[in-house]
Amino acid sequence: MRRTGEEGLVRLSVVIPFYREIDLVSRAVESVAQNAEAVDELRILICNDGPFSESDVRARLSERGGEYTTIVKNAGPLGPGGARNAGLDLAQGELIAFLDADDYWLPGKLAAQIAKVRAGATFVATAYKFEKSEVIIQPPRSISEEPLDVFLKRGLGTSTILITRELLGSRRFRDIRFSQDIDFWHRLTKSPDFTYSSINTPTAVYSTGGSTKNKWVQLRYFNKVLCMNDISFPQRCRVLSSYVFAGILNHYIRPMLRSARK
Repeated sequence: MRRTGEEGLVRLSVVIPFYREIDLVSRAVESVAQNAEAVDELRILICNDGPFSESDVRARLSERGGEYTTIVKNAGPLGPGGARNAGLDLAQGELIAFLDADDYWLPGKLAAQIAKVRAGATFVATAYKFEKSEVIIQPPRSISEEPLDVFLKRGLGTSTILITRELLGSRRFRDIRFSQDIDFWHRLTKSPDFTYSSINTPTAVYSTGGSTKNKWVQLRYFNKVLCMNDISFPQRCRVLSSYVFAGILNHYIRPMLRSARK
């Protein structure tokens, strides 16, 4: 990664898993293109895990967005984790960012995160907003190697995360239908190259429409992730209780309170 005063290119790959979000993927890609001035080389990898052909997807992209974009077809479907892995296998450059196809970035995201990397960070998370409700989720102020830290603090929106290739190494997402992202972040914290930094300004907008409506399914998979990482039963109870409370607060109570104030 180039630091102030050093020569070299800032090269970034953005990994976008795609399934059925044909009406939204152009918005996601265009939001990345609007941040392109922050890097010297940009590559957008749409990891196609769904029924649409490459021509179907490209037909939705603007000329500018299509210029940066490569469509990666999975031998799948592999799910979101497998789709992201297909992108990671082809990612080039010193930096890798993640964006879900139904989410989008705000201007200035990459510039703010790259400043953090230049200061020594290898994992940068930002705040993000819920689409329509305007609820803002803040990232953790810090993350330690303590086994429960990522699971208890959460707030790591996948579409906000930027990491260095040094941190990524050979690590990949595991084959888990839901919560594979928090599992991945947890495993990254165990690396000696993990240096966390956060940005409190929202730089991404999260679409709640793509979330599974069955929250019990999400909870079951989150518990599966905890088991896979050898979290004890008492600790799992603590984490899951916190997870349920945060979900009710952010998805229901906070939007209701905001609506009541208007």
